[in-house]
Amino acid sequence: MIRISVIEQIGYREWTETIGTDREWKIQETQAKIYQETQRIATKFGGFVLPLRYDYMIIVSSNLTEDNEKDILEVTSSLSPVAVRLSSDLGNTPLESETNAWSHIAKVEPGKVGHFGSGKEYVIVSHIDLNGLTPITQKIGTFRTYTKIIQILEKINYIAQENGGLAQYLGGDNILVLLPNKNYEDLVSKMISIDDLKAGIALASKARDAMKLAAEALHEIRSTRNSKIIMKSIL
Repeated sequence: MIRISVIEQIGYREWTETIGTDREWKIQETQAKIYQETQRIATKFGGFVLPLRYDYMIIVSSNLTEDNEKDILEVTSSLSPVAVRLSSDLGNTPLESETNAWSHIAKVEPGKVGHFGSGKEYVIVSHIDLNGLTPITQKIGTFRTYTKIIQILEKINYIAQENGGLAQYLGGDNILVLLPNKNYEDLVSKMISIDDLKAGIALASKARDAMKLAAEALHEIRSTRNSKIIMKSIL
């Protein structure tokens, strides 16, 4: 099973409405600082943060302890302009885990952690990227390239979520997919058929290790150029 933690900044929208209309730069600056430090502490324990809307962040937190989550929440709380709480739970798919964590979050007090569920925890991820991004960018420009990647992300997310997975854009041409525990190789094959894509797949007990393995798989694909998918595991 995969563990997902949801961090909620309570009353974040209301806070943004108290700082005047010349605020977007301050909001962006605040979000960037919170994300940076939350990512730093989460990866220290082997997790990985997905920013999503920034007022809500998801941590891929398989095999992180409740004390690890408390330390993460403490760092986030120290930077957030509003109260923060965290809920984590398990599921057979990433989407199920996130839904389960959400089902508890309203019962978690501000400043507290709700750590739910027990079972064998692991992470299955795919790191997908677009071939030839640099010449594409030189030809059509940064904005149109970004638009192309977002369109690819939307199609990948559709496939992922239909099967209980989740996809997140990581910048550049990089897309992270949290995969379900069944038929994940077939799903990734379907995803990379969308465009000129390649994918590293990794299985590990913690998210940071899975991300590292997926990056290694992508490096092998770039080096050998004889495959579009390589899978690695340390489970």
